[in-house]
Amino acid sequence: MALSVVLSGCVVSETRPVEYQPAVNAQVEIPSEQLLSVAIVEFDPGLPEAEELSIEETGVPAEVRRAESRFIAYHLKATLEQTSQWGAVRVIPQPREGSELVIKGEILHSGGESLELRVRATDATGHEWIDNKYEGRADSGTYSDGDILGRDPFQNVYNSIANDLLAARAGIEGIQLARIRQVAELRFAEDLAPELYGDYLSRDKRGDYEIIRLPADGDPMQGRVDAVRDRDLLFVDTLNEYYAGFYREMEEPYDSWRKYSYDEALALRELKAAARWRKLVGAAAVVGSVMVDSDTRTGDVAGDVMLIGGIELFRQGMQVSKEAKMQEEVLAELGTSFGQEIQPAVVDVAGETRRLEGSVATQYVEWRKLLREIYEAETGLAAGASDAGMAELADEPSP
Repeated sequence: MALSVVLSGCVVSETRPVEYQPAVNAQVEIPSEQLLSVAIVEFDPGLPEAEELSIEETGVPAEVRRAESRFIAYHLKATLEQTSQWGAVRVIPQPREGSELVIKGEILHSGGESLELRVRATDATGHEWIDNKYEGRADSGTYSDGDILGRDPFQNVYNSIANDLLAARAGIEGIQLARIRQVAELRFAEDLAPELYGDYLSRDKRGDYEIIRLPADGDPMQGRVDAVRDRDLLFVDTLNEYYAGFYREMEEPYDSWRKYSYDEALALRELKAAARWRKLVGAAAVVGSVMVDSDTRTGDVAGDVMLIGGIELFRQGMQVSKEAKMQEEVLAELGTSFGQEIQPAVVDVAGETRRLEGSVATQYVEWRKLLREIYEAETGLAAGASDAGMAELADEPSP
């Protein structure tokens, strides 16, 4: 009887299928004036302050979470691009001035079974489009052998984000979309040359941006700032080639890790259930052996059998618990080598070759520092020069 109870605790539970929720794709070509560009910041990995506690608190090593923060950001980029509802969609290591729509997110939970994210999207004016929590169960069919479905097991989560962004855009009039683009341009200019562009925008108590005035049509200074901005976007596009390569290299091992994580999570629950049953039945058998009538030979034998069997069952339960712990550790150790550095970027500033080295985040920080030097090279004027100097330069013909 005890054995049958134990075995009943080892039945693998089945998971319910997940209904696919598609993203809304554009059925006709969207007018260019409605196609806002999107900047997706690498997701916050949601790590504890003491990263050595990552496995204990999140269930995965810190290296895996940091890799996921890039993977999830890039997969969201790919999802938005596939809808054909947006302009250029780029992943960036840090927020940048001049983005028309910025998406920031945090990984609240990740694993083979479920994904939970917090996502916030804000346009250049400071208006918040969404600030939601998204969670979903894995579509277990994607874990079958071979690319049967050919999509991410949590594609529903990404599609929900895309659909919510689209719904938010639907509530914004075309004139407001144009204003968002103008504010984005002015915020980039103000960050680059605050002395010149500091009075083009104002901020209200909520932190939203309002346009006070716009550069004159054909303003040569604005033309030079735009040239620097175009160069900035080209550099970000180069970084996105790195993200694309990282995404491709990570996709197969990450899918395998998630499938293994999914299988292990199911097996882990069954192991824990089996261990719990073995312990309970074993303990009950030990207690029962004490209560058996020992005045007869039959009673003595029965008592001994129950005692020995109970101890063995309890020992098995302890052993299964150790196996479960080992599987948890194996699960946490997978995919710890996803991080890598990119090739050094060579930048020309006023005829001088500058070399940016390190990770994508390090190169991006250094690049942002170089933008002012590029601005000075493009304008022939130091950032923050006097108004008189600005006026004198503005009289020169645009290159």
